[in-house]
Amino acid sequence: MSKSPQVSVFVPVYNEEAILEANAQALLERLERDGLDYEVIIGSNGSTDRTPQLGLALQQGHPRLRFFHLDQRGPGRAFARALEMAQAPCLVTLDMDLSVSPAFVPQALELLREHDVVVGDKRQGREERSWARVLGSGLYIACARLLLGLPFRDYSIGAKGFRLELARGLPHLVDRHTAYAGNLICAAHFGGRRVAVLPVTCSDRRRSHFNLGHEGFYRLWWLMRLAWNRRRPGYFSVLTSTPDQSAGGGSSR
Repeated sequence: MSKSPQVSVFVPVYNEEAILEANAQALLERLERDGLDYEVIIGSNGSTDRTPQLGLALQQGHPRLRFFHLDQRGPGRAFARALEMAQAPCLVTLDMDLSVSPAFVPQALELLREHDVVVGDKRQGREERSWARVLGSGLYIACARLLLGLPFRDYSIGAKGFRLELARGLPHLVDRHTAYAGNLICAAHFGGRRVAVLPVTCSDRRRSHFNLGHEGFYRLWWLMRLAWNRRRPGYFSVLTSTPDQSAGGGSSR
């Protein structure tokens, strides 16, 4: 790419050999049709199947796509690496199964012109998911409201948008696993940043790669940690500069 793109689209993957090639191609084609100046970053975290080999092959065949593999599992680890790599001022996340349509990308990008975070909200839109996932999400939302008074209803890692300077400026809230999206939304809310909610349709009937019970307890622990640290001055303040910002094309306000 000869110049910095408008948007970096990040997709974390774990053992996605069955869908990686077809869905990556579908994503690229949709972004081309939308006329966006974009880059796609696909990050494998701990994959043990052919995902790393397939991802590298995709990178060789598509100049707008970059792929990396981390030996350790953890979407948050991959997100942190994507923040280092991103060349656009805005970062939009999707899941590799495209359970939320890539149409979310231009919609989120438009909102990020005036907002710092975009929350793709399945509950305000439409969701086709297992009862266990719906129940787990509902319990987490209730806890977020009870412990922190947060008004949002979707804290999953997919279908979110961030100004890069905000996400890079809160490295202590980018955990190794799956709490980072909720953490950044929380920080934006309490830090006086502008958060937009975008209803989305989510169709996801696949078996989860995560242990839902473990993830539930883990993210609840992070909520309690946020509630405790909220009283600390500056905990939700965005760092005004980081070592990687100038290299990545992030903007400061």
